[in-house]
Amino acid sequence: MGCGKGELANMLKKRGFKYISLSDAVRAEAKKRKKPETRENLMAVGNGLREKHGPGVLGKLIYSKIAKSKENFVIDGIRNPKEVEELQKLKDFHLIGVFASKETIIKRIISRARTGEKHVTRAEIEKNLAREFGEGENASGQQISKCLDMTNFIIRNEGTMEELENKLNHFFGLLKGERPTFDEIFMELAYVWSKRSTCLRRHVGSIIAKDKQQLTAGYNGAPRGILHCAEQGGCLREKLGIPSGQRHELCRGTHAEQNAITQASKFGISIENGTLYCNASPCVICTKMIINAGLTRVVFDSEYNDPLAKEILGQQKVLKLERYEGRRFPEHDFKKA
Repeated sequence: MGCGKGELANMLKKRGFKYISLSDAVRAEAKKRKKPETRENLMAVGNGLREKHGPGVLGKLIYSKIAKSKENFVIDGIRNPKEVEELQKLKDFHLIGVFASKETIIKRIISRARTGEKHVTRAEIEKNLAREFGEGENASGQQISKCLDMTNFIIRNEGTMEELENKLNHFFGLLKGERPTFDEIFMELAYVWSKRSTCLRRHVGSIIAKDKQQLTAGYNGAPRGILHCAEQGGCLREKLGIPSGQRHELCRGTHAEQNAITQASKFGISIENGTLYCNASPCVICTKMIINAGLTRVVFDSEYNDPLAKEILGQQKVLKLERYEGRRFPEHDFKKA
């Protein structure tokens, strides 16, 4: 909502792609029920269709329409992981995620005064955003956050239309063998290091780089010389019923970011003013270490739900936290809590 995916779809249409939207079936159903086409109504109708026919129903409908076609299509409005799974069955399917900061989205929605949103308030926008990302939703509902984790390419759209088009051009360039950016290289290395993880809940890898050079790396697992959780009869946090993002001290493992920082200390490598790349955003313990280590930028690929970490990050002005954009690596299939 408000991220600019419609503009990206228009750019693809100009390249000869035929436009098709999962929302078309939802709009048709809303019209049948004589419901106004407000975003809230469409979300409710879409969720109802998924609950009745399964979470992937809209993806199945689109698949049946275009599977045998030899034309190129841009498919808009994918909001549930099961829809992604249905569409992944299509030959040469690429999933592009588009995102922007909450503040950018709110400003765009208020300024564009779309039908049904002319008098929308900030509180209403925040409520709809939370719902789109899965807050309070069941498996059949909106799950944008999980869909973003399944993308092949992700774009941060907070600049000009020219910048957005350049990012789309880079996507097509990668398909033709164009060189990846340094952010793409370092994030791929973070994913590669995550393969060494011994954590039973989530596989995480991290890289610290400066001046376009890798300095150190880390992955999550038990400290050096200590038995892994699998060798200890399972995950301590699972046994204690501790939710993800809480009570980090009750864990045998060291986080990937912590290991990358301590490796720098061990070998006498200066990481001040460096960038940390990680396939998950930092917890509160890692956040404090990253700030005190003098790192000035963190690039993460997937949200880790730690409210205190987010609070601390929001209070400081030195460290820049960025969601990764560029080619993604979902084929690594790292585990998640």
